[in-house]
Amino acid sequence: MDRAERRINRRLAIAAIVLGGAAAAVSATLPNGKLARVERRANCYVPAAIPPVETLADGRKAIRLRVLLWNVEGLPWPIRSGREPKLAKIADWIAARRKAGRGPDILILHKAFTPEASRIPGAAGYASIAPGPALDLKRSLPAAKPPAGYADGAHWWKGEGIGKWLDSGLYIATDLPVAVTKSESFGADSCAGYDCLSNKGGLLAMLRIPGAPEPLYLFNTHRNSREPAKVGVARAEASHRLQTQENDAFLAALPADAAMIAAGDFNNYREGDKSGRFADDPAFRLAGKASGVAARGVPMTDIAAWQQAYDLVGYRSGSALGVEPLSVATLFDGKNGPRLSDHDAQYIVFRLSWRGDAAPMPATIPRCSS
Repeated sequence: MDRAERRINRRLAIAAIVLGGAAAAVSATLPNGKLARVERRANCYVPAAIPPVETLADGRKAIRLRVLLWNVEGLPWPIRSGREPKLAKIADWIAARRKAGRGPDILILHKAFTPEASRIPGAAGYASIAPGPALDLKRSLPAAKPPAGYADGAHWWKGEGIGKWLDSGLYIATDLPVAVTKSESFGADSCAGYDCLSNKGGLLAMLRIPGAPEPLYLFNTHRNSREPAKVGVARAEASHRLQTQENDAFLAALPADAAMIAAGDFNNYREGDKSGRFADDPAFRLAGKASGVAARGVPMTDIAAWQQAYDLVGYRSGSALGVEPLSVATLFDGKNGPRLSDHDAQYIVFRLSWRGDAAPMPATIPRCSS
């Protein structure tokens, strides 16, 4: 090796060290997508921790469930900074409500990507906490077929095609008996823009309400954003449609008439909201607002409901289990509490009811002995 070759090799080695150091420095600033994940499942239930069963005037049995849906904006640096104090306030408020016996029976979270966000259900003391797709979960079902040219339009500088940095940010937490939970990520190429950096998808939990004749399913999902994706509305809406199709495939194993409460990321009446399982089901409704905090069940096409609230919750009665909203309140919107997130909290009270002579489901989850 002559002197010129040694000089070239030395410079290449220096360049490699510099690039390696730069890569390590960049990597060190990226969020740890596995650090925030929280999961636990109770193998029994405490009767005093769940709502009591009442008998209605017509003889039906019923319980009331308080459901809180909150997109908590738990985004990491460098996407957001300084979120910790407000996330702590969210956690403290829910925990205080629970301690006073007035907290949500079911807590549903979106964008709980950071440890400060994912600690919220644990700080409230929920017996079961189910997270959505993990950072490294790959879709097991076939991905939806994208429109022509969709894959060619991906750009790495918009966050596309460079892998996942975060998990799904989805959570369902409750003291009610949870029989089954499962999650499914969206297809790797079904996202658009910066949304591709998180492993979004769907989360499903099956609850066995003591005394009820059939299970209640809870569905939570967070689909592709529109303007925040930074890739143009057409591409973002195409992704929204693809992910709706993939959610439908995920839910296809459920009975068509399954009783359900769905936090389906219903806001702005997007392209994916105009077709698919929920849009095509005449029994599926949104918990819209009537006068005051009274609720009204409305179809997916009710534009007034979409304008009254940003994050809507859907529901469906089953063959033997009725589901109906009684009240809807928007909280922490600057009027009913200070803004603690870029999304308001939605608080819905549902009534589940069934025939008084209906045979209850087998008790697969026992009462806790102490």
